[in-house]
Amino acid sequence: MGITGGFYIISFGYLLPFLLSEFGWNRGTTSLAAAINLIAMGLCGPIAGFFIVKYGARLSMILGNILGFAGLFLLFLHTRLWELFLGYGLLIGLGAGFGGMLASTTVINNWFVKRRGLALSIFLSSSGAAGIFMGPAIMKLIKTAGWSTTVLTMACAVLLLAVLLPAIFIKNKPQDIGQVPDGPGSLNPPIKSHATRSEASYRTPVDFTAKEAMRTKSLWLLIAYFCMNMLAMQALMTHQIAFLLDIGIDATLAAGALSLMSAVMTLSQLGVGFISRRFGMHSIAVCAESFKIAGLMILIIVILLVKAMPHVYVLAGVGLYMIVLGLGFGAVMTATMNIFPNYFGISNYPKIMGFVRLFWAFIGGAGAPIAGYIREMTGSYLPAFCGVLAVTTLGLICLIFARAPVHPSLKEMQRQ
Repeated sequence: MGITGGFYIISFGYLLPFLLSEFGWNRGTTSLAAAINLIAMGLCGPIAGFFIVKYGARLSMILGNILGFAGLFLLFLHTRLWELFLGYGLLIGLGAGFGGMLASTTVINNWFVKRRGLALSIFLSSSGAAGIFMGPAIMKLIKTAGWSTTVLTMACAVLLLAVLLPAIFIKNKPQDIGQVPDGPGSLNPPIKSHATRSEASYRTPVDFTAKEAMRTKSLWLLIAYFCMNMLAMQALMTHQIAFLLDIGIDATLAAGALSLMSAVMTLSQLGVGFISRRFGMHSIAVCAESFKIAGLMILIIVILLVKAMPHVYVLAGVGLYMIVLGLGFGAVMTATMNIFPNYFGISNYPKIMGFVRLFWAFIGGAGAPIAGYIREMTGSYLPAFCGVLAVTTLGLICLIFARAPVHPSLKEMQRQ
């Protein structure tokens, strides 16, 4: 997760300013690579879900990350926009779809029941922990050896740590080696009231099929939330380094700022695993999303006052923004990834999540190029980031109303 999350997702934001400088491409057009990446990831979501259910997450990780390696290797060689779109956009997008979070969280869900919240928080925090060192390392390597050498190094790391490592060590289910998960799902009593469904320990006592999940209002509200979230975060994170350079922060400090956010994300992701014993994942997610909105408000204030403030205050404002956003971003990521198996069960988790990804890819993928084109037309990221704030607020409203659904069979029991 540390390797794929860092190299498949955050690396493009670090590479973008240097690609623009070397090739002279349009900021918005170049950012289409990030959109293609997310669309490819989403389009293969349903296929990856069915593949994982039939053949297992381990094989999906291996094949997916071979595609990711191929994409990075093409990126190392590329000199044309279509090669960037093919390498980073299509191949790495497909690699992340098959070999990234969907396959990895399926393994976690298979192995853990009682302590699933803690297990997922530890797992997801690995990407934040890697970002603490990976961002500055990527920037340092780009400045000393060039972006192409940096990409080749990333490709070799993917081959070693995201292809060979799972091939040797990953086991799809504990049953494959004669073990059982850390607690049977049947420990949860049938749902009888809304209060029971809101408890921190809530997990659906009956797994939903993909079709049953699609008929619930909760799934569609979660889809709407993820679409808004991905639209906003793609716009924000793809252009984060470029924005910081725009306001006069040098490359090393810009990488350090993102590293600070990664550190805070890691702490908040780990924290969710512990506080989830007392608070429900839905409540944690809503609070965390509110922190994200607060962080975005700080960002907009910094942009509005950047010319009037001494540089040290600008740095302090950026640091505060990174801390608040990181707290929210890390916690909401962990909480929402727990919500899906808790609400709908693990039997069809890959299929359900693959279906969800199909939607968020097309809407979320538009965020990066839209922000780039707005910056090109207006000369500022302020309008784009105001849009990010508005979209994030809409997402929070959807998340608030996405309560735990009741399985159809339990509704029948309650009527009787």
